Amino acid sequence: MIDEWVPASESSASITPALLQQCISVTAMMADSSSQAEQALGEEACQQIRAWLQLSEEHWQPALTMFNADELFRLATFFTLAEMAFSGWQCGARNPAIWIFRHLKKNGQLPEKDAIRHLKSLTDNRYIPYGSAL
Repeated sequence: MIDEWVPASESSASITPALLQQCISVTAMMADSSSQAEQALGEEACQQIRAWLQLSEEHWQPALTMFNADELFRLATFFTLAEMAFSGWQCGARNPAIWIFRHLKKNGQLPEKDAIRHLKSLTDNRYIPYGSAL
């Protein structure tokens, strides 16, 4: 896999909860039709979210505090499935799902192990759910 590096811009540094909520709302569509989910988000939103994939964990943490554990798991599911389905969304060890799982673990809100195993079975990203072992 070859990753495409896109520098983070000033506007990409601001992760908006409203756009993350849109990601959560299309997560159910991802299992049936990733192209339908991508269309539901819209091209501009997809570009903005894709720019966020370059951001560090520190940029993500403030936005993650706006959501409950169930919403965060659905958001992690979105980023896991999007990486597999959307062109240019491959991010490996920098997948936001990893930041989400770390946030959930830190707050003692991890979903059941079966749910995590199922999510892991949907991706070939070896870093999901907790990132690099080192």
